[in-house]
Amino acid sequence: MSVRIPMNILFVTARLPYPPIQGDRLRAYHQIRLLAQRHRITLVSPIDKGERRHLVHLERFCERIIPVEVSRARQLASLCRIPFSRLPAQTLYWFDARLADIVARETSKNDYDLAHVQLVRMAPVLSALNVRTRVLDLVDALSLNFSRRAERERPAVRALIRWEARRLGRYERSLVGAYDRVIVCSPLDQRAIGAAESIHVVPNGVDTSEFGYRQDLREWSSIVFSGRMAYFPNADGAVWFANEVFPLIKRSLPWARFRIVGADPPPRVRQLAEIPGVEITGYVPSVTEHLQRATLAVSPLLAGSGMQNKLLEAMACGTPVVATPRSTGGLAAQDGHHLMIAENASSFAEQVLRLLRDPGLRLWMGRNARRLVEERYSWELSVATLEKVYQGAMSAEYQKPAGTGRSRWTRRSVRRIPMASGQAGTRLSTP
Repeated sequence: MSVRIPMNILFVTARLPYPPIQGDRLRAYHQIRLLAQRHRITLVSPIDKGERRHLVHLERFCERIIPVEVSRARQLASLCRIPFSRLPAQTLYWFDARLADIVARETSKNDYDLAHVQLVRMAPVLSALNVRTRVLDLVDALSLNFSRRAERERPAVRALIRWEARRLGRYERSLVGAYDRVIVCSPLDQRAIGAAESIHVVPNGVDTSEFGYRQDLREWSSIVFSGRMAYFPNADGAVWFANEVFPLIKRSLPWARFRIVGADPPPRVRQLAEIPGVEITGYVPSVTEHLQRATLAVSPLLAGSGMQNKLLEAMACGTPVVATPRSTGGLAAQDGHHLMIAENASSFAEQVLRLLRDPGLRLWMGRNARRLVEERYSWELSVATLEKVYQGAMSAEYQKPAGTGRSRWTRRSVRRIPMASGQAGTRLSTP
């Protein structure tokens, strides 16, 4: 069967995919942007009151946008259900039954070819989807993320994080059979969920025009680490590098500088500015400029999961990278050719110093990294892979008897999900 072009796609996200400054938002934004060139997109997304001003940036891609205002008080109240539910806290907090009511009405009134749901947080909307083909993008294995976080957390909360990791793992595995297709961004996350043969990999990408290759702006002995600092693995990595690795570098190169670029740094990251040579920028309008100016970039993550956009962005700019093994997340990059991988503080400092002292090596590695990104990690290639997943899912679904694959939503339906077993003329729809 050939897939109808254009498809009518219902796209459900856990957060408004603008501004594209976080992993899931960035991924959804570029998927919608490129899918809209060939298909009709209706976006359903929770929003905060202050986010309505961002809708204009998505209207050029979406035929319709259905924003659903969420209540922070309601989200907090939902956490009271944790002791009485087998759903992970991530899902209980973010999923709003009112959004599912809206999706149920929308898919009953309109003929959609496919529904694309993003994140484990929105997974319970499955029961509301009166659509034959349902695809879930987990992005990464959140259970792996929480398991690794538990290793780095303070003892007071470590047991709680591990408990949530176990619940997430059971829930993620149950969703593999519930949706027609489940996708993640890397083979590492595919294996972590434990059903690799049933999960499809759709890698992240990078906008190679925004993150352009430049070598004429480079500063001397400037090290950059970019990422949203409210994200635990980023903050944890920044603190580790500043306290454990940077002093080793400064012994040999006292003039070296370490710049932490990213929004919402918590107090423990802001305090790093007291260390000589460390700069905290907070939010910046353009990360690209900092990556193009830096001598090299680091990704010192000791927790986290998925494919790190910060790596792809630095590599696209031709900025050589030193990273921990947990930063590379299934990236098809060769150690010593596209980037440097270091497992501990001493080896990390050694690799950074090696690059800082060798301009020829930096240039060679930066060119290799840029070439890899162009050949394998553009958003265009990523979305082409996504469309193939859609095609496979629809081909399989259209072989089913008529009437299968559709469900009737009630507010109790979420309990039935198994556990461990752009275009012009956009309309904003009011739910």
